[in-house]
Amino acid sequence: MKDVWDQLVNYRKVKALPDGARLLLRPLQKGDKEALVDLFTRASREDLEWYRIDAADPKVVESWVDHLDYRRVFPLVAFVGDKLVGDATLHFGEHYHRHLAWVRIFLDKAYRRRGIGTLMVQSLIEIARRVGLQQLYGEIVTTQPQVIQGFLDMGFQHEVTLRDYFITSTGETLDMAILVLRLVDNAGKF
Repeated sequence: MKDVWDQLVNYRKVKALPDGARLLLRPLQKGDKEALVDLFTRASREDLEWYRIDAADPKVVESWVDHLDYRRVFPLVAFVGDKLVGDATLHFGEHYHRHLAWVRIFLDKAYRRRGIGTLMVQSLIEIARRVGLQQLYGEIVTTQPQVIQGFLDMGFQHEVTLRDYFITSTGETLDMAILVLRLVDNAGKF
């Protein structure tokens, strides 16, 4: 019998978008390097500001593909036709954080507000359950209330807001909302 990781390599979700276009979600593969670089090349500097590392640098994005390890970071990509339009990832914790992962997502601006991001995060939740995770975390600056609301609508709860946790390229500090989705509820167990 295949283990869960072997199964996840073949994970697929297909959906027809309202305009009739075909959406495919699947794990990032080595052959996606050029398409992934193109996704971030199309992005505005403003959009890339929210990334922890410099996604505007093609070498950084290429390194994600070159060092694929689904047990460390599980990248789920979205294709509309042949165009890569989204990248959502589970960043798995290690050691005493091995029961949780952090969720990150980026969508091409032209494909936002079409349900693709929601479907991608829902797929990551499904994958997290399959690999036995207990908690998922999202970090979202409070200047993005629509993103926060989207996570809340999927069952995440607002855990805490960290004041001045994020600093922009211009030096402005922003508050960061930490959202959590508890996949296993241990409340009430003695």
